[in-house]
Amino acid sequence: MKRIGLIGGISWESTASYYSLLNKMTAQELGAWSQPALLIDSLDFSEIVAYQQRGDWATLGEILADSARRLESAGATVLAICANTMHKNFDAVSDAVSIPVVDIRDALAREVTALGASSMSLLGTKYVMEGDFFSSHLERAGIKVVKPVAEQVDVLQSIIFDELTQGVVSDESRSVLLDIAEDCRSRGGDVVGLCCTEFGLLISEGNAPWPFVDSTVAHVKALMDH
Repeated sequence: MKRIGLIGGISWESTASYYSLLNKMTAQELGAWSQPALLIDSLDFSEIVAYQQRGDWATLGEILADSARRLESAGATVLAICANTMHKNFDAVSDAVSIPVVDIRDALAREVTALGASSMSLLGTKYVMEGDFFSSHLERAGIKVVKPVAEQVDVLQSIIFDELTQGVVSDESRSVLLDIAEDCRSRGGDVVGLCCTEFGLLISEGNAPWPFVDSTVAHVKALMDH
């Protein structure tokens, strides 16, 4: 039996979205009462945030690698890191186990390409937007990346860490996210990439005025395909 292992708790709101989507998509594909075989290793997000703020990505890699090994030992046959930012440590995780790890960046690139687009507005944490581990991966897949300006990066970082990862969802922040997305689109990022696994709490197919890809949904689809 194939069993999905989720490195979660980064944050718990994000992990809850993964759990919900995996179960809903399985039922849609296989019928009522069908549920996926899942294992979740939920980390302490406060510890993760502290190491992020210090820039200690080596220790974060060790934490995620330990989580991956626990999941493999427990019977997982495929893994997912349930956070865009923590894909900065993707290689540390994939090197720690013998089972496949599904990359959210590959899943995102596939969905953007499926829309017939070759450019994307990259919205996420400051680590995703300011670093190159995410954008360079997409660019190697043939997708031009447009990022928010510095002031917008700070605003999105605040929305994510001060609100969404603490379960706070507001219309004001939704409006701000829409404005930033529209600005990036005006500079050439045709498809909006919601590259924070909590952004789905603000934007969905029902309220997005432009083409977009939710990285969480894309990641779950890729896990289901696997």
